[in-house]
Amino acid sequence: MHEKDIEYFNEYPAPIMELIHSAHFVNINSTITFFGPMLYFFTRAIEAHKVLEIGHAECYTAWYLANAVKDNGIRYQVNGGQYYGIDIVQTDSAKEKMRNLPATIMNLDSIKITPDTFKDITFDMIFQDGCHDEEHVLYELETLYPQLKGNGEGYWVMHDIFGPAEEAYHKVLKMLKPQEVSPEDFYGERNKDGKLHKALAHNRYNFQHCAFWCSSYGLGIFRKMDGWDPEKRFWK
Repeated sequence: MHEKDIEYFNEYPAPIMELIHSAHFVNINSTITFFGPMLYFFTRAIEAHKVLEIGHAECYTAWYLANAVKDNGIRYQVNGGQYYGIDIVQTDSAKEKMRNLPATIMNLDSIKITPDTFKDITFDMIFQDGCHDEEHVLYELETLYPQLKGNGEGYWVMHDIFGPAEEAYHKVLKMLKPQEVSPEDFYGERNKDGKLHKALAHNRYNFQHCAFWCSSYGLGIFRKMDGWDPEKRFWK
């Protein structure tokens, strides 16, 4: 166990959390302390096999997500499960740390993602925790939405919705409403030519959505409903 974690658990005893985190190679992240284990169990619960994290940083959540993918492969006898992580920093160290896990690490600014970056990959979950300015957040969603699984089985998880990504988050919420919204409504004076994400402003993202506030700047969970049959019943 990391020496900083020994100090943490001495001050804040939590036997279950300590047991879960004891195998990790980095110390507990003070900002998103509980999000790592939570994302592990969430990924297990939705039976995800393809996961993308935008902003892996020191791999605190990456380790949990990649282990969830690995464990899901074992549990459901699925081959080819993979965690994908992108960032513009710490990618070399991330590759080394994650070498024994089903993980692909890429040094990439998310604003440069294209439909070909992850060609032919459909993600079960995308965890958005990279650059939190509006341009990056909205571009990531616009570009990757087609590659998120539909039919109620794909999840877009957005961090910092009550922190540095708050403004972008509220613009995403406007996109969930049925009425069309002009680019000017989104970008005002900062986008006088109306070109930036113009197409996105006239799309409706078909998401179910929930959000929760916490001292870790909150989390938004969007469930993609394209193709969902509301009349289907699963309990027979």
